Amino acid sequence: MEFFGVRTEDSMSLRLFPVWAQALGIQEANLRGVNLPIDQTLETHRQAVQRLKQDPKVYGALVTSHKLSVVRAAGELIDRYTPASELTGEVSALYKREGELWGDAVDPENCGLAMADFLPPNWWSLNEEAGILVLGGGGACVALLVHVLQQAVNGPSFVQVVEKRTDNLDHCARIAGQLDSGKTTVEFIHSSQPRVCDQLVSKLPPGSMVINATGMGKDVPGSPVTDAVRFPVDGVVWELNYRGERPFLHQARKQSQARSLIVEDGWHYFLRGWSSVIGLVFNIPITQDRFKDFCAVTKRD
Repeated sequence: MEFFGVRTEDSMSLRLFPVWAQALGIQEANLRGVNLPIDQTLETHRQAVQRLKQDPKVYGALVTSHKLSVVRAAGELIDRYTPASELTGEVSALYKREGELWGDAVDPENCGLAMADFLPPNWWSLNEEAGILVLGGGGACVALLVHVLQQAVNGPSFVQVVEKRTDNLDHCARIAGQLDSGKTTVEFIHSSQPRVCDQLVSKLPPGSMVINATGMGKDVPGSPVTDAVRFPVDGVVWELNYRGERPFLHQARKQSQARSLIVEDGWHYFLRGWSSVIGLVFNIPITQDRFKDFCAVTKRD
């Protein structure tokens, strides 16, 4: 199995994969990282997909920071897409079935499962004016939009998306347009300025959620907000990164007591994502018991 990332040599997945495989009953499997640039150079993405497709010893791959760009670069090399992948225009999992290469987008479902791990089920009904501010408009934001906008009840009042790339914003807008629930409004803001993000955070109603989906603090240094940010009272702060310096997470933790915040990082999201993709690659259903075993052997640094 491969995984497409930015600096895969730093990932805990390389160390954890042997115990994951053992817990899931996968024999003689190994994980190989494939480093791809986090920019608009797409030829390397295409070459990576081509190699995977042609190598019978590679069963599939998990795609991390390149969910959208892999489709842009090598979409025609993928023989079949799941409905979730067709909707989002991205792939987070590549796997082979009967000689065909499949692409799937597992993040919308995993986003909901991970959020349910820390957010009370009636959160939005108890905070009717609250919304979600997503800092970053890449694949993680798409997953969040799909999950939230497919909720018939108990969703946020609004979602705001802040992103520096217009192509990502346009993509998010297309997804949101296909899933208009009539309950949750969606607004898109083109910006890369931390002070703009600070201002948006300051205007959020109590009980709102702020999500760092930029990759800053892991793939690239820094935080999308400044130290002057004031998170919403009784709100939720979700740092999607599970490792790295993560200054955004530390900014939230410093305010957690004074502003009564729920502060969560991306650890459960990380576990949900990897277990589901490994299951697809090796054609193993991830039952509740298997996921418990998966989590039990995963030791956090």
